[in-house]
Amino acid sequence: MIKLYLILNDIIVPVLVGFLTTSLFLVGDMTSYLVYSFLLVAFSFLKGFYNNYYSIHFSEKLRISFITGTTLIFFQLIYYSLNDIYINIAVFFSWILIAILILVIRYIFKKINYSTNNVTISIIGNLYKFSDHEIKILTNKQFIVYFYDNLEKYLEKIDSESDIHNLAVINMPATGFQKNKSLSTVNTISLTQFMENYLRKIYIDDKDTYININKYDKTDFIIKRLIDYVAVLVLMPLLIFVSLYMVIMKLIKGYRGSFIFIQKRHGLNQNAFSLFKLRTMHIDSDSQGNTVKNDKRVYLFAKFVRKFRLDELPQIINIFFGDMHLVGPRPEWTKLSDMYADNIDNYELRNIVRPGITGWAQVLYQYGFDVDDSKQKLMYELYYIKNWTIWLELEICI
Repeated sequence: MIKLYLILNDIIVPVLVGFLTTSLFLVGDMTSYLVYSFLLVAFSFLKGFYNNYYSIHFSEKLRISFITGTTLIFFQLIYYSLNDIYINIAVFFSWILIAILILVIRYIFKKINYSTNNVTISIIGNLYKFSDHEIKILTNKQFIVYFYDNLEKYLEKIDSESDIHNLAVINMPATGFQKNKSLSTVNTISLTQFMENYLRKIYIDDKDTYININKYDKTDFIIKRLIDYVAVLVLMPLLIFVSLYMVIMKLIKGYRGSFIFIQKRHGLNQNAFSLFKLRTMHIDSDSQGNTVKNDKRVYLFAKFVRKFRLDELPQIINIFFGDMHLVGPRPEWTKLSDMYADNIDNYELRNIVRPGITGWAQVLYQYGFDVDDSKQKLMYELYYIKNWTIWLELEICI
């Protein structure tokens, strides 16, 4: 049933956009939009893009949209050229709009149709304790999650019921687990694979998953720098506006000190650099330790600035000078970074790439306050480094 909705969406959207384009702008050819619909459905079937669409990650959906969009625009250009039809700018942008609308409508449909994913996950063992946050991520994706203390309890369950669970996660040490014959018909997966494929984080207690973790290659780095410079241009006006607000409010309130706060952070290869932020707290507040929730050291007029992370905007200067990327592991205060390195194995691995203003951990995890939070964030950061693609980068930005 889900596949039918996807197909109808791919048929209706191009036709509707084509009708509006040809009617409002009196340009284009309606037949070409009908051809677009047919080719979109045919191409998606051939490439298997409808298969398990709602189970794949958003970055993969972006990749699919880009591939289908660019391929069909190419065929549209051929069609228009063969029929000597003038390609107006409105027509060209309508082709791009089709790809965006299809992606958005698919997302809306997923939110409306809560039962798009009925996969059952059985987690067997207690090697890793799943947090409420992780369970919420799985349930939000409509997975049905069960927990079993050991293999025997799981086997009792599936022996007594006709429905075999879709996925069994072996959450126990490899030395303590031998695959039972009863599991031969069950799709089993290791804890490491499950964490990476379903929770999109690296299980850092399994060193095989990150011992050969890769940095960006030359092409990846060029793409990231292009994104960085676009971000600098886009965010500069906002930085000027917020900076003026902070300067004026500080003068009105009579607060002394610079409106820019500079702090040493660890960056690429553990090298320290000066990170710039808008000062939102009273002078010498950093001597009292890390920020806490509802921190009373924050200026009252700057609370919304911190809430929306606008105090991070001066870091586009760090981006410009090459200390940071727009996206990457958040640079940690050197004092805290050294403490985390002493308490978390291989913590320094997060610094084999340049840090970022935002990152995968910032998107998927809460604001961290202690070693446990930093360990969780490290799992996400290593996933980002290991699995970097332009599509993951765009997913984080979006």
